Amino acid sequence: MAVPGYGSNEDLYRIFNSPESLNELPELLGYINNYKVGLSNKIDEEIEQFKSTSSSELGDDVVELIQLMKQVRENALGTKSLIEGMTKSIQDLDRYKKNLVLSMTILKRLQMLINANNTLMNIIPTRDYKEILSLLSVIKELLIFFKPYKSIDEINQLNLMVINTQNKLIDDIFIDFEEFSKIPNPDGKKLVYGCEILELIDLKYKDKLLNWFYNMQLKELKTIFNNLDEAGSLDNLNRRYIYFSNTLKIVRSKFLDIFPKEWNIDLELSKLFCKLTKQDLINLISASSRINSKLLLDNLTTTLEFERSMNETFKNDQFDHIISSVFEPYLIIWVNDQESTLNSKLMEFMAISQLPTEFNVQTNSDLLTVLKVNNVPNIATSCTELFKTFQKILTQILKLSNGEILVDLNKLFVKYLYEFHNKILYPLVPKSEEDFTRSSGTDSIKYLTMLLNTGDYMINNIDDITEKFQTLIKDEFKNKLPLADNVKDVYYNLIAKSINGLLTKIANDSKFCWREFSNINWNSLEFINDVSGYLNDLKQILVEQNLRLILPLIIRDSYVRNFNDKLVELLLNSYADNLRYVKPLNVLSVEQLLLDVTSLKDLALNFPLYADPNLDETKSHQSKSYQKFVNNQFHQLESLLKVLLVPSEPMEGLIESYFELIGDKSIRNFMKVLNLKDIDKVIQQKYIDNFKIQLNIDDGGTLISHSTLLSNLDDEDDDHRDRERDRDGSTISTINSPTPEFKSPKILPTKMNNLEKNLRELAINGETHVSKFNENFKNFGKFFRKDNID
Repeated sequence: MAVPGYGSNEDLYRIFNSPESLNELPELLGYINNYKVGLSNKIDEEIEQFKSTSSSELGDDVVELIQLMKQVRENALGTKSLIEGMTKSIQDLDRYKKNLVLSMTILKRLQMLINANNTLMNIIPTRDYKEILSLLSVIKELLIFFKPYKSIDEINQLNLMVINTQNKLIDDIFIDFEEFSKIPNPDGKKLVYGCEILELIDLKYKDKLLNWFYNMQLKELKTIFNNLDEAGSLDNLNRRYIYFSNTLKIVRSKFLDIFPKEWNIDLELSKLFCKLTKQDLINLISASSRINSKLLLDNLTTTLEFERSMNETFKNDQFDHIISSVFEPYLIIWVNDQESTLNSKLMEFMAISQLPTEFNVQTNSDLLTVLKVNNVPNIATSCTELFKTFQKILTQILKLSNGEILVDLNKLFVKYLYEFHNKILYPLVPKSEEDFTRSSGTDSIKYLTMLLNTGDYMINNIDDITEKFQTLIKDEFKNKLPLADNVKDVYYNLIAKSINGLLTKIANDSKFCWREFSNINWNSLEFINDVSGYLNDLKQILVEQNLRLILPLIIRDSYVRNFNDKLVELLLNSYADNLRYVKPLNVLSVEQLLLDVTSLKDLALNFPLYADPNLDETKSHQSKSYQKFVNNQFHQLESLLKVLLVPSEPMEGLIESYFELIGDKSIRNFMKVLNLKDIDKVIQQKYIDNFKIQLNIDDGGTLISHSTLLSNLDDEDDDHRDRERDRDGSTISTINSPTPEFKSPKILPTKMNNLEKNLRELAINGETHVSKFNENFKNFGKFFRKDNID
């Protein structure tokens, strides 16, 4: 057997401490075997010695112990006999006493039972139910005591007598209730004890009495308002509620005191009425082939009002949706009917102008005067009315239900948000250059800014109404509400189209300036002017014809900033794109261009000021982020012009200047610079090879992949026809940036003018000349990729 806790490894390592010690293994095994045999022999000897020396002594002790135990047992039995003899008489006496007491108790209670029953029989004719209840309670309690003795004939006979007495009481009580229901009398209040008697006898008699009473009170109502007669139709549901309300008043005034308060007969009668009415409504509605939504809504409203009045009457909420839940599956009929309401609203909106009446002016000066005098938001006149209609419908339905029907209503709202965009707003978006020429510059500004502001208004109100639905609908239906992101994207796209349209207008207005720019004989300049003539015209077009009108009409500051950012990028890319027409570029012409660019940058820094129609140009307080943006954007154009100042030879110097000023490693962009410097195509490859060599040697990770300005610059190898057509082009960019909160102003409807009619006819009957316009948009769009909101 192994010794617990003993580890043999340590001893083995001590015995076999070297490889040579293994040779002694046989000798060790022999020694161990001899030691084991010796131990076994010693153990056997000790066992034999123990047996031989202790067996006689152990046997004597055991015998002595057994004799002692026998003696103790005999003594105990003797003692028990003595005690039983002493206590037997006492136990008998105690038993006699118990039997005597029980017999006396039985006789006494039997006498009480007989006396109480005799008294009860005598008092029953008096109809004193209070006294009868007291006696009957005693009798019932005594009968419980005698229940084990029913096998005794006398006790059983007495029990049968009490049962007959109870039956007589039950008949009397029901007769008294019937008489009281016909002719109430002052003693009717005693019937409350009769109710308690019935309850004491058996609960089934209480139920029987209540069923009789409830049926009696609802008998006429069932007869009058049955489903087979006109009175029981949906048209007369309100009369049904009025009739029951009168019945309930009678019950509470005449019958409430004859029933125990804890029975709550008025409450239970009301619940029974609601149960019957609910079933009748289920039968009526399911049997109807077509339900009028107005009738449905009226009945539901009436039912909810009835349930509310019941809750107020009984100071609880047990009547919530107890009947009105019947109408829940049919509310979709009412929701579907709201579509005609919304469609009618949409037709009204299509017949009026979407511009506020204050903006019905024709000239820029008149519009500027309106902006200075009136603080009227340029938002579509119908958008606020649309959301008022939504709110009215939502308020109506919330009075009826906050269940799954809100999911259907939300879907309807989403549908008409799309419809409002597609039929009211989108037709006003210019689709081609011809659309821009159909209206004056003032009209296009008014409508495009109106579309921008309306798109923003719609997005924020979509968020508001979506949040309302999420808050009001029951939790189990929240995940069924459709997401508003898709419909919001439609209005974000409308905002983008509006900003694109404004930029396109500015680009079209500026075409003359860029033609003037390209017609200047830059090579013949003899000295540097303060500002070139084309730039004065460009400033006039930007500020007086556009920014003073556009920016005050844009409501949200974030979109003002976004528009200004896009306009800066448009000007820079248009400027850079027209540099190809300045050939050859000499030092004097580039210095003049740098001076013009500096003047244009000063103007761009002041763009946000024109958002205030009553601006004070002496007080410039532009945000640092906008100043940084403008400086960074113009830095690219200034760097390009500085590179153009660098001599073409030596080529290493030009390439080093390119890396230093432009700072990108795009070979294509470098080729554009070579083209602007009018370097011969034949020798451009040497420049490119040298560019690659220096790029591999000097690029320490500081160069960017490409310059944005140069990447957007059209190459001379591009399609010349498109370039000639769009060389003074603009840029279009979509925006999808978060917008601050904005609440709706009050807008008054106006008549629709010819521009809106023409644009809507265009949207309905087809889009012409769109291809040419889209080609311009394609050229513009590559320039602007920034959605920077301050």
